[in-house]
Amino acid sequence: MKFRTIALLAAISIGGIIASQAQGFVFGTDKAPTEAAAPAGVRNAKVETAQRLLTRLGLLREAPTGLLTPATQEAIRIFSSRNGLAPSTQVTDTLLNAIRRVIWTTQNWSSGNYKGREKLVDAAGLREAQLLLGKLGFNAGPLDGTFGPQTQVATEAFQESQAVTVDGLITATVLMNLRRAVNGVGAKAKGTVRLLNWPDYIEPSVLQDFEKETGVRVIYDIFAGNDDLVNKLGAGGTPYDVVFPTANAVPAMAAKGLLGKLDKASLKNLGNIDPRVDATLRSWDKDGAYSLPYMWYTVGIAWNTKLTPKGMTMDTLVNVFDPEMARRFQSCGVGVVDSASDVVPLAAMAGGVAKWDSKKSLAAAAKVLDGINGVVKIIPTDQFIDALAKGQICLAIGFSGDAVQAQTKGRGTVEYRVPSDGGLLAIDAMAVPANAKNKREAHLFIDYILRPQVIAKISNTVGYANANLKAGEFMSDSVKSNPAVVPSTAALSRSSPIPILSEQDQQEIARIWARFAK
Repeated sequence: MKFRTIALLAAISIGGIIASQAQGFVFGTDKAPTEAAAPAGVRNAKVETAQRLLTRLGLLREAPTGLLTPATQEAIRIFSSRNGLAPSTQVTDTLLNAIRRVIWTTQNWSSGNYKGREKLVDAAGLREAQLLLGKLGFNAGPLDGTFGPQTQVATEAFQESQAVTVDGLITATVLMNLRRAVNGVGAKAKGTVRLLNWPDYIEPSVLQDFEKETGVRVIYDIFAGNDDLVNKLGAGGTPYDVVFPTANAVPAMAAKGLLGKLDKASLKNLGNIDPRVDATLRSWDKDGAYSLPYMWYTVGIAWNTKLTPKGMTMDTLVNVFDPEMARRFQSCGVGVVDSASDVVPLAAMAGGVAKWDSKKSLAAAAKVLDGINGVVKIIPTDQFIDALAKGQICLAIGFSGDAVQAQTKGRGTVEYRVPSDGGLLAIDAMAVPANAKNKREAHLFIDYILRPQVIAKISNTVGYANANLKAGEFMSDSVKSNPAVVPSTAALSRSSPIPILSEQDQQEIARIWARFAK
């Protein structure tokens, strides 16, 4: 998406402090009063912000603590020296503003510097976010719908106030959180539940309706992958109450003490779960003690019908994983989604090892991926949908739900199937962390999600199948009748549950993937 150019951006001197009324640059003037530096040995919010920003620049390698440590002071000294500031080892507003300017100018924020699957919202969304930030007391600058440093700073302050992931970006999730912060239960809340989910994996009205009905405030955060989820749960800070791991990650998380057992007796809607999906979930969570199904999906093959040969059989792994076949699609683009834990097992299947066997599967996958290196692209997860819908790639291995969203954007030009020679079946689960502080509210939220009308809303939005026996009557026909969402029985019979990967498996997969990515 495009953003209007900020007129004074070209005039910024990285080391200089410029007073301006243009969006994003209202940081004070050169005539600001003398600033008090943050005291050493005392936890300070400015110091924590500086540490986070210095880490982003690669100048600091310790976790933000809010304490002015020797490593932090050395990072400040290096930054000041490199950027023409007066020598200092203290955190001041001038230093923070200068760091933000450097990040803005060097990390390409103005063209949409984002991570994960979310993208910056459009100009109308930005203007709304600026308005909402102002209502909450965070000055985002002029309500002009442009994304500049002042909006970034205000967004970071809002994210810090919510104790969620701080990146300063106005994304769909941030806008959703701002709307509820202004219009939700707020100070009248009877409790709080903190959620940690995948990006773009909820229907916003579900959170609003839950707050309205229960009086429980929802704090909503996102993670990029299961590794990121594990890191967030183990990082300390404010605990989360409900998380959404992929089910094959549940055993390792439980073994590490990151998950607590569910109080299923408190869940009135437990009977709505499809026993077939629940049985599949137990391929990973053996006793079903730690998790319940949220959404389920397949990993298979998608293609753009306008770019691929008519009459050719497309739903086979051979088209991607066989070098000679893959070269036939190289000119229009053939790829795999950037998810090693999904693609490597499929590559092993294509290499002749149908059921996961660590040593044999890893060797087979490595051989297959080495054979297509340089022919088949790795497609970042946040680009997969648009690349397929817009014809930037014509054939790809990816997730069924993403393919459904690409179908919508591509207006019928995208097809998806479970491969005829085998695919993967996966479930994203709901679980409660062992250190959750709001377990009653966590179970209240999970029970709410188990209502058929509620989970149907989510499926209609995200394009993934749910595990609720009674949700079908509330789902749109275009979703529930789509074979990309709900494959046929025959297709499901060709889908193997995504394997449980040991730490050694994960390390070897990371090594294989790094070689493939070169």
